[in-house]
Parts: sequence; C-alpha cells; structure tokens
Amino acid sequence: MGGICGMGMSPLAAFLRKDGVEVSGFDDTPNAELKLRLEDLGVKFSNPNGTYDAVVISTALASRRDELAKLTSCKNIMRRGECWAEICSTRKLTAIVGSHGKSTVSALLAHAINKLSLDSGYLVGAIPNAFPMHKYCQQGSRIISEIDESDATIENFSPEITIALNADLDHTDTYADNSKLASMFDRLFARTKKLVLYPESDSILKSVASKYPQKSRAIPIDADYRIANKTIASAALLATFPEIEKLPYDLFDDFSGVQRRNEVIFDNKNLIVVSDYAHHPSEVSAFLKGYLPTARGEKFVFFQPHRYTRTRSFANDFARILTDASKVAKVFVLPVYPASEPHDSRGESSSITSLCPQGAFVRLAEKQDFFKIAKEALDNSTKASIAFVGAGDFHFEVKKFFNK
Repeated sequence: MGGICGMGMSPLAAFLRKDGVEVSGFDDTPNAELKLRLEDLGVKFSNPNGTYDAVVISTALASRRDELAKLTSCKNIMRRGECWAEICSTRKLTAIVGSHGKSTVSALLAHAINKLSLDSGYLVGAIPNAFPMHKYCQQGSRIISEIDESDATIENFSPEITIALNADLDHTDTYADNSKLASMFDRLFARTKKLVLYPESDSILKSVASKYPQKSRAIPIDADYRIANKTIASAALLATFPEIEKLPYDLFDDFSGVQRRNEVIFDNKNLIVVSDYAHHPSEVSAFLKGYLPTARGEKFVFFQPHRYTRTRSFANDFARILTDASKVAKVFVLPVYPASEPHDSRGESSSITSLCPQGAFVRLAEKQDFFKIAKEALDNSTKASIAFVGAGDFHFEVKKFFNK
C-alpha cells in the first residue's frame, strides 16, 4: 500500500495510481474537487492508521516524520519531491524550475502536449482549467514537470533538459542567499544531461550557465511575463520534441489558464474579483502592473503574505510594491498565512505596512474587511475591481463567498 498525505500532492497520487500502485490518501481539509477526481481513479481516502510500504508527505509534515511512522507502522517516510524524483529517474525529464512561473509554464506545455497529441507525460503543480493536472507515461518515456526548490528535494533530480525560468531569492530558510541559490542551480545544471535553457536577462542564471557553454542556451524574453511564459514554453517544446519543425502560431491562443493565476472569481459587470497566487515580490509586482491599469471602477487590492520568513526577508520590497499600487488603488494587507512555520513577530504583516509612507493607502486588514467591501459594492451596484493576491488559504473563502 502507499499512503499520501496532503491534497497538494494530488497529481502525484494520480500518477502513482496509474503506475499500478495502491494509493490511500488522507488530509484534514481536502479539496473536494480534487478528492473526487482521485476517487474516480481508485485512490482511497481513510484515516492514516494502517500498514503501508511507503508514506509520502508534503514538506509541511516533514517535522512529523516520527509521529507518522508510528501512526502508519511505516519506516519509509518520503517527502513529495523525493518520491517524484524516483519516478522521474526512469523517464526522460524536462524539468521546469525557478522561483516562480513554474505552474503556468508547465501548464502551457501540457496544453501543447494535449493539443498536438505529443508522446509525453506531464505533471502540473496547479489546477488547469481545461485538462487534468497530470498525464501518465510509462518508464523510458518523455515527461515534463515542474520541480520545486523550496525544500531542497530538487537536489534529487537529474533532468535530460532543464528550463530555468528565474533565480529570484525566495525560500531563504532553504537557500539563505543568492550565492546558495546559485550553487543549487550550478549543481542542477551539472546534472542536466543534454540542455539548459534560461532567460538571457537573468544575471544569476547567466553566470551559472556560462560554466556549461556546450549545453546551455539563453532565450530572449519580453518584459511582459505573460508573453515571456509563452516564449519560454515554445523554446522548451522545440527542445523536448526535436521532431517538431515549427510550432503553430496560434498554439497558445486557446489556453484557458490555471486556477489561482489571474483567475476571475466573480464578474457581474459592476464588480469583478480576481485572485492570483503571486506571493514573491517579483510575482506580486508583475501581476499588479498588468492588472491595475485595466481594472475598472474603484480599485482595491488585498494581499495575504505567505510565510513569516518570506515576509520578514522581503518586507521592504513588498512595501515598495504596495505603495506604488496605492497610487491607483486602496491596498489592504491581511495577516500572514504561516503555512507550516512557527510564529515570528518579525515577519508579521505590520513589518510591511510600517515601511510604507504615511500618505500611502496601505492598511492592515482582516478577512471581514474584504467581505464588507465586496458586499457594499454588490448592494450599491457600484463599479469596482477587487484583486486578491497571495498563496494562502483566503482564496478558498473568497470563492465560497461568491459561489453561494
């Protein structure tokens, strides 16, 4: 038996099931939609008590290995990335890596695989709107997948091809500074068997790739992240599938996106509510620069910081970005979503707002403030745009509010 903890690992559970593994899942608060999809594949859901050959856990549960070992009578406790690395080691992996953008680019590639009927599996870490999060493939086949560096399990992968999107410092509890981050990419590029692609504008990736001139290539990209994602995805397709002579010019025109990436949650012409997963300063800045100029009516931004360590490390950057946004919108900062981290007063939301100029409309807020503003806009039929930004849990409360 195999045990899976954490609905965030649902595509891995689905892939294992297709691989002939008996899989059981358990989660305190499962995503109902994903749970139903997994049950249709034969994944069982039960209490974690039992006997398993292996138990695969999310990084958030890593500190509870001993507890889970006793609870499940299993000594083989694996993190998600460790399990996925074992699966990918028997396949020809094109790895999508970087601090952000991985889910969108891997979803663009999955879209192309489905549209062009290409012989390849894939795994996307977010939920695509028009197709499954994964496509199974047998050992020896090509597979495209995003690989996460946040918990250092990226060190277990040896891709055929590496698509490095960016090298923005993010998970400082894993890679403390830019030199540590660069060293991680150095090791990854050394393990990459055939080709490394990277944006020519990223100075860290450019420096690391210069050590491997025979297997690295820079890709010119646009400043607009939406165009840049499609450019990188196109380059990744041509590298992974050399049999493709030319890509259709309209390949991505019908790509319907993924959930929590510029996702329209509600739109009745007067009020529009958009949610985006952006949680790193670079992502938040890029999203707001693209969103705010086109937003209609009175504009509101609600930002839920993700993790105390990130908030503490990048408070100055967040303050600068949100202050700039406050020139055209009212900006509210919700309490930090801690994920698995212990409380750290140095990384609270106030560490951001305290750095904003006194005249800037950047305020601390609670979740009820969002619902109050949304309800007033609905009741008064006033034109307004509300953007919710962050990788925390409030996204699901917002969706539930508008889907009553």
